[in-house]
Amino acid sequence: LASASPPYMRNVFPTKTFVNHFTVATGLYPETHGVLDNYMFDRHNRSMHYTYEQFHYNENVVPIWTQNENSGGGRHSGVMMWPGSEFPYQGKTSTHVAVYNYSTPWSSRVDTVISWIKDDKKPANLVFAYFEEPDNTGHVFGVGSHEIKNQIVRVDTTVKYIVERIKEENLENKINLILLSDHGMDTVTYDRIIYLDNYISNKTCKVEVTGPNAFINPNPGKYDEVYSNLKNASKTHGTFDVFKKEQLLDRWHMKNTDRLNGLLYVLAKPGYAFWDEYFKDLLKHTTKEKFKAGTHGYDNEEPPMRAFFMASGPLFKRNFTAQPFDNVDIYPLISHVMDLKQLASNAVRPNGTVAAVEQLLAERPGSRAGGPCAKGSLSVVACVASAAMTLRTASRYL
Repeated sequence: LASASPPYMRNVFPTKTFVNHFTVATGLYPETHGVLDNYMFDRHNRSMHYTYEQFHYNENVVPIWTQNENSGGGRHSGVMMWPGSEFPYQGKTSTHVAVYNYSTPWSSRVDTVISWIKDDKKPANLVFAYFEEPDNTGHVFGVGSHEIKNQIVRVDTTVKYIVERIKEENLENKINLILLSDHGMDTVTYDRIIYLDNYISNKTCKVEVTGPNAFINPNPGKYDEVYSNLKNASKTHGTFDVFKKEQLLDRWHMKNTDRLNGLLYVLAKPGYAFWDEYFKDLLKHTTKEKFKAGTHGYDNEEPPMRAFFMASGPLFKRNFTAQPFDNVDIYPLISHVMDLKQLASNAVRPNGTVAAVEQLLAERPGSRAGGPCAKGSLSVVACVASAAMTLRTASRYL
C-alpha cells in the first residue's frame, strides 16, 4: 500500500484528546461542538465528568458515523472506543459500538472491526477506531523515553496487523484507510512546573487546572487583583500567558460558547505546565530529578502539538506529499469519499471544506460519475493517540 499524507496536520485548540476527537467526528471547531476539554466541569459539585451532556452542547451537531447511517442505502457504522461514540445522537447510536476498555488487546479490536465490516446482516461501511497509546505512556514518562518508544513499536505492529487483515479479507481494493493522531506532546520536567498559588490564592479565586491550561474564576470584587497578579507573573517569568475571556484568540475558535469555566484563562508555554493532582501522583513514583511528564493542550500553532495524517486506498493518491491542512477538513473528506447525502437543514454544517483536502484524492471531487463509493467502497479511520513519531514507522506499511 502507498499513502497520501502532509508533513503534519493542524489540529484544534485546546490540543486535548476529546476535543480533537470530536472535531474529527463532526468537522466543527470546539466553540461549536462544545467539547472544550477531556472532561466536563460540573459547577455545582466542583467535579469533572465524562457525560452525555459533554458531547451534546447542540443537539443539531451530527457525528459522521450518524450521518453515514442517515444516508440510507444499507449503510451501517461501527465505532471502536472513540470518545463520545457510545452516546446516541438525535436518538441514534451506531449499529456497531464498543465502549472504551483499556484491557481489550489491540489485535482483538482490529479483529472486531473486521468482523463488523464482514457482518452478514449489517456490514459496516464506515468504521472509527481509537488506540490510546503512545499517549498514555507518554504522559507518565515523557516524549523520547524508552517506554514510549516501546509503545511506538506496538503501534507499528498494530498498523502492520491492520494492513494484513485487510489483505486477508481481500478488501485492499475496497477499503480507504486513514491513520491519524489527535495531537502531539511535549515533556515537562520538575523545574518547569508552575505553581499558580505563588501568585493567586483560593481566598481570591477558584482554579480549574488541566495540564498546561487553567480557567480561573475570581471571587466577587477580586477580578482586578487576580488578573493583575497573574499578568505581572506572566511578564516576570515568561512561562505562561494570561487572557481575559474576551481576549481569547479568535483563531482558537473557543470563546464563542457559554461553556467556558472561567473569566480568566492561563496557558503555559511549551515545556511548562501548572501543578495539579496528576503531577502530585506521578511524584509518588519518582524523584524530582527524574521527573518527566508528557503533556499537551498548548497552542495548536506550536510544532510539538502537530498531528499526523495518512490515507491509503483506491480513492487516494499513492506516495503523495500533500500541503498541511486542518482536522476540521476530515469530515468533508470522508463525506466525499463515502458519497454521503447532504446534512439535514437543521444540522450544523462542518467548519472544514473538501477543497482543502481534494489534493489527497486520486480524482478531484465532481470528476467521477455515479459516486463509486456509494455502494462498493469502505472507509476505516484509525486514531493513534498523540503519536507524532508513529509516522516514521507506520510508513513502512502504508
